Amino acid sequence: MTQASQTASGWWVKEDSFSPNDYRKQESLMALSNGYLSLRGSFEEESIKLGHAGTYLNGLYEFHPLQYGEKYTGYPEQSQVMINLPDPKSVNLSINGHTFSLDEGKILEFERYLDIKTASLARHIVWESPSGDQVNIESIRFVSATYKHLACLQYKVTALNFSGAITLTSAIALDRQNLTREQDPRVGVNFEDASWRISETHQHHQLLQVHGSTTLSKLKFRCTLANELGGLKTINTAFEQTAQALCLVGKGQIQAGETLTLTKYMWYDRYEMENPVAQVESIQALGFEALKAEHEAWWAKSWEQMDISIDGAEPMQQAIRFNMFHLTQAVGKDGYTNISAKGMTGEGYEGHYFWDTEIYMIPFFVYTNPHIAKQLLLFRYNTLDKARERALELGHKQGALYPWRTINGYECSAYYPAGTAQYHINADIAYAIRLYYLVTGDKLFMESYGFEMLLELSKLWMDLGVFDPEKAGAFCIQEVTGPDEYTCLVNNNMYTNAMVKSQMAFTLQCFDLGLQLSPSTQALAENFDRALAQRIIERMFLPYSERLKIHAQDDSFLSRPVWDIANTPRNKFPLLMHYHPLTLYRHQVCKQADVVLAELLLSDQFSLEQKKRDFDYYAKITTHDSSLSTCIYGILACELGDMEQSYQYYIKTARTDLDDFHHNAKDGIHAANMAGSWMGIVYGFAGLRWQQDTPVFNPALPPAWTGYRFTVQIHDMSLQVSVQADQVEYALLTGSHLTLKHKDQAFTLTQGQAKVMQ
Repeated sequence: MTQASQTASGWWVKEDSFSPNDYRKQESLMALSNGYLSLRGSFEEESIKLGHAGTYLNGLYEFHPLQYGEKYTGYPEQSQVMINLPDPKSVNLSINGHTFSLDEGKILEFERYLDIKTASLARHIVWESPSGDQVNIESIRFVSATYKHLACLQYKVTALNFSGAITLTSAIALDRQNLTREQDPRVGVNFEDASWRISETHQHHQLLQVHGSTTLSKLKFRCTLANELGGLKTINTAFEQTAQALCLVGKGQIQAGETLTLTKYMWYDRYEMENPVAQVESIQALGFEALKAEHEAWWAKSWEQMDISIDGAEPMQQAIRFNMFHLTQAVGKDGYTNISAKGMTGEGYEGHYFWDTEIYMIPFFVYTNPHIAKQLLLFRYNTLDKARERALELGHKQGALYPWRTINGYECSAYYPAGTAQYHINADIAYAIRLYYLVTGDKLFMESYGFEMLLELSKLWMDLGVFDPEKAGAFCIQEVTGPDEYTCLVNNNMYTNAMVKSQMAFTLQCFDLGLQLSPSTQALAENFDRALAQRIIERMFLPYSERLKIHAQDDSFLSRPVWDIANTPRNKFPLLMHYHPLTLYRHQVCKQADVVLAELLLSDQFSLEQKKRDFDYYAKITTHDSSLSTCIYGILACELGDMEQSYQYYIKTARTDLDDFHHNAKDGIHAANMAGSWMGIVYGFAGLRWQQDTPVFNPALPPAWTGYRFTVQIHDMSLQVSVQADQVEYALLTGSHLTLKHKDQAFTLTQGQAKVMQ
């Protein structure tokens, strides 16, 4: 990224010069989506063959058979892969027979900027052709926040120093494909056949349409493109179709100072409607500017609910807004789709959904847009039957086991030690249900969905765990993997056991909420062994070293030799790319927060002294090779009073993608880490925790900042928190009354009331 990008306004990410080496990374950073449809931030021109242009629909996937050297019962048969679809933003421009490209002529001016506030991408170029003709090219596009099927593009060409022939082609590019393993083994897959096929095409007036379906999963899609060409006295149009594209070609004569404008209304659907052409034409009648204004109004309202304002640190201001922007635009909002580890910005992790959603991203949404948090939990509810199937498939007699990696609800993790064995996904989902109910008080959700999931999740642990006579009858959970993927297939992972204990306690609490249940959920509740659940809570084994006075990550973790991180060459990180898994499993070395994460999520269950001992021990042996790690260590460092260390962790978290710290932003952004940057402020610097049913703040101010402000939604009320060096102000913007604590001082705010605390 250019230097100007680093110091750009908190609402912008800018490029002031073109860098081919950064192009694919910028495609990810400047991707636009709305949780249903996504366009990577590639240039519109088909003649510019750089990077990896991508068009994706959330939840639309192709099956990819999984290959094993030795395959056993319960191994997934196939993966699901998010598919790169036909690209409707494609444009080609020629003036006096010269096609605009980066290989011919000269770029005299260049600027491109992502407007974070309005979720739009604009570009300005002045190009001189080999014959000396100069054109000004302006483009702007957005993926509509109010019409989930719609993206809009306006492309303007102005003749600067010449008059002559101009050709402007609008196309749906048909030659897009996913990355393959040959291009990047960490990202791509090798499809034996084409991942999708076009079944029919249509042209009508200035409208183009393609129908297609995936080859194996048989999922249908349809792309409808309405075009408007205007600005010249005469424009002749014709249709062209090749194997590479379906095109509308516009030709005319342009005079110096004249502007030819192409407006594209791009509509993707999965056959949810009978007549998309009529829908697109009615949308087109509203016009580009009206649609853009409606889109911007949606974003303005969203920013009112979630914006964080930072005084005194422009790079951090830019970073937090950039991160919240990507989270909000990428999340599925319909209860049937989720948010993948890379958002909708690239093909890293094949578009899969992980535990990232429940532990990192749902906290962001539950406090900023609880309706979206509910939809993410509904995705889990709508795949509950598949989780029940998976539990049976793995030999459990009851309960539900959610997949580690998925798009459609079925497991597609091929490496079970660091995938399927991460049973903590169940406890993570239970944690998110509890957090959602705690923050929203949505009893109807618990009655209709939440309690049923909790019962099935808890029954799974009853089937899996054992009361181990070798540990004085303690309840033990054996042969699982915790969050740390450098330590796999262990007994009594501390994080897992602690989270299960909390889950069981919340499940029992729900019996006392007076929930009005459906007959099927009522039957589940009546057959739930509450006495066994209570016994599990009382006897849950949490591994602990009396010698070191720390929690052991698992039964055998502390008996292994410590990995020498300090003397490991820097080019050997991340370790998983350079050492055999068994080598890692045999050492005390952590990829990411594990014990430390448990002590953040279950904060009230551990003393500050215990947290410090555990933090000090595990910080020394954690590589942070996972982007999910630094945010957690930063939050706990702040709680422990080490602001300098906390802030260094925060910088690494907040600017992970903008500064490409992991050198893989080209494959997509790190969505969970982005949510971690929000947690770093609200959970970290502001110290938000819950004591029973009361939110508690313990604010601190990083030395580099002069102040910060944010708003959280609690029980349908908006609370604004403003932190400065000498005071903290709490203001209830909406809602009748809210009781909260500033450190150990409790008080109640009424609507419109503010209280200043020292």
